[in-house]
Amino acid sequence: MNKQELEKIKKKALEDHIPIIMDDTLETIEKYLIEKKPEKMLEIGTAVRLFSNLFYQIFIKKR
Repeated sequence: MNKQELEKIKKKALEDHIPIIMDDTLETIEKYLIEKKPEKMLEIGTAVRLFSNLFYQIFIKKR
């Protein structure tokens, strides 16, 4: 999923009043994940999969 698709998902979530992770929080988590490279992760509360897509782009797609 590319950045444009993620922006579309985020825009639709905001229009539908679905709570999503804030951009600065997402950037902080991204930096942490890149630095720590966890082997496992449990995600709770995925309304529109923004965090899941970030995780996929960092770890799965780059292998």
